[in-house]
Amino acid sequence: MHEHSKGIKPIMPDFVTLVRLTITVILLVLAYNISASQLVAIIMLVAAILISGFDIAITAVYAVLRKDYFNNSCLVLIAAAASFAVGCYVEATVFVAVYQACRVFMEYAEKRTKQAATEDLPKNGPESFSKQRSLLNRCDGSINAVRTKLEPYYSIAVMALTAIAVLFAAFMPLLTDMTYVMSIRRGAMLIVAIVPASAFASLSLCTAYGLCRSAAAGIIIDDSETIDKAAMLKTIVFDKSDVITAGAPKIAAMISPILDKKSFLRSCAYVAYKSEQRIAAAIVGAYNGEIYPEYIQEFNDIAGYGMEVKIEGRQMLLGTLKLLDSRGISIDTASVRKGNVLYLVIAGRYAGAIVFNENVNPYAAKTVSDLKALGVTSMLVAEDGMDICEKTAKSINISEFFPCCDTAKKLSVVKDVRQSLDKDDALMYVSAENVGYHSDADLDAKVGEQTETEDLRMSNIGIFGLPAMVSIARGVKKISMQNLALCSIMKAVLIVLAVTGNATLWFVALLDFAAGMFGVLNISRIDQ
Repeated sequence: MHEHSKGIKPIMPDFVTLVRLTITVILLVLAYNISASQLVAIIMLVAAILISGFDIAITAVYAVLRKDYFNNSCLVLIAAAASFAVGCYVEATVFVAVYQACRVFMEYAEKRTKQAATEDLPKNGPESFSKQRSLLNRCDGSINAVRTKLEPYYSIAVMALTAIAVLFAAFMPLLTDMTYVMSIRRGAMLIVAIVPASAFASLSLCTAYGLCRSAAAGIIIDDSETIDKAAMLKTIVFDKSDVITAGAPKIAAMISPILDKKSFLRSCAYVAYKSEQRIAAAIVGAYNGEIYPEYIQEFNDIAGYGMEVKIEGRQMLLGTLKLLDSRGISIDTASVRKGNVLYLVIAGRYAGAIVFNENVNPYAAKTVSDLKALGVTSMLVAEDGMDICEKTAKSINISEFFPCCDTAKKLSVVKDVRQSLDKDDALMYVSAENVGYHSDADLDAKVGEQTETEDLRMSNIGIFGLPAMVSIARGVKKISMQNLALCSIMKAVLIVLAVTGNATLWFVALLDFAAGMFGVLNISRIDQ
């Protein structure tokens, strides 16, 4: 058992309702197993139906006051009252008892599913975990795309079929030899068949379950639209900085044939002072002395390659070997270093080199590999030059990469990739940088502190949860469609049974809830 799961109270069905149902069954049995007049039997059945279903009547009254005439409780009350009124006393009583029993066990199944969804979420975790629990407990129609899209049409269908049921009950005896008892009973069954109680029971829970399981995998998603888009994910563009690499580059070594260590670092710090490249921050941060910006002139930041300035009339350059070659500056072979290296040149003369060390996220290669297995392509954008960018990309099995990218270039790459994808394919951009607005990607993922523009967020280490999140999102979509298909088929079968009279009120309710219960239990397959 997980540490945070200790002390959780076991979930039990609604005990009070079960007691009421037990009393209902006892009264139902006594009504026809003791020597009593029909009037006494009817009184006992009325008592039984009131004990088991008084809350349905109360809820229906409140729904009518809100002008919600096609509420579940209203429809159930109409069906039960109509059936009881034409003399189907036992059937109406059993129907209410079965409906209530099914509702209790449906709620029990939902609670168990909700508990399973949150079992891996620490109680004292981030505030966002509380939001996941809130969404799970709410589980209304607004958090499932399938339900949001179809519910208005289903509401129209409920109203139409209710009207048809009333017309069927009223006019079939006039058109055929069917009795009013038979027509009203079938009309009541038709109303029960279209009660939306179980139609969408599992859909919102399905999405909320997915949100919680994604959070348990380290990917925090706050809304259902994001997880719907994640199910269509085709490509992810990773920013190298603080996503694929852990933290800023660090100075591993400094070599200078003409300057002492302090003077060499000071010279490098002056050259890098105005640069916006991440590698410059490591240089300036390592220098503890004071820098006078007024001495820095003609600064030129060359993304991915280095930077150059003029200080007191002397041209100074700090850059990669390729930048030196492009400037016609050559250094002897003995001075060339392997890895992430910047070379300092003062007035055209080689003055030394800084070697950097950068830690690649230990989960990056596995994440990219797992995403590829799911059919998701990974790309890399980086500030570094071609050599370093290519080396990093190959180390984590990414074949498509874009070097020498400042923030604007990274966002431009994202835009180009988005335009190259099909409309039904989604793109995610994963970055630690806060640019203040949403990129052209379908999904923006933020590593680190929460901002107002990201769709999902995670820690630097948390990128390992991306494959799980994609699988969960696809599972949510798959299970939602399965449950919807089952519900549609069951509703069609129940309507046929109701119109032909080949069922009873309670049997229609039982089959309807059985389909809903299967849908709720089917949600657990999202993790498989």
